[in-house]
Amino acid sequence: MEKNNKLTKEELESIYSIQKENQENINNLGLMEFQTKKLEQEKLNIINKIEDLENKFQTKLKSLKEKYGEINLDLSTGKFTEIKKTSETVTK
Repeated sequence: MEKNNKLTKEELESIYSIQKENQENINNLGLMEFQTKKLEQEKLNIINKIEDLENKFQTKLKSLKEKYGEINLDLSTGKFTEIKKTSETVTK
């Protein structure tokens, strides 16, 4: 007697469905990894821009200090006041 070496239609559909769902999950995981890497790169780019702008800001403050001395600056009006140095004497 010859055995039937073939899955039933239901068995084949079931195993195919599981395999298909697993492949979709693997694809989704790969896509998420790609998106994560892309977001990490964008984050690094933004961090670099922030650092660059902070350096430019500090450079500008330094040039203003060289021109005007120690000042308090109101960024909303552009007005500034000089910071007066106070001399403290220590008595013993």
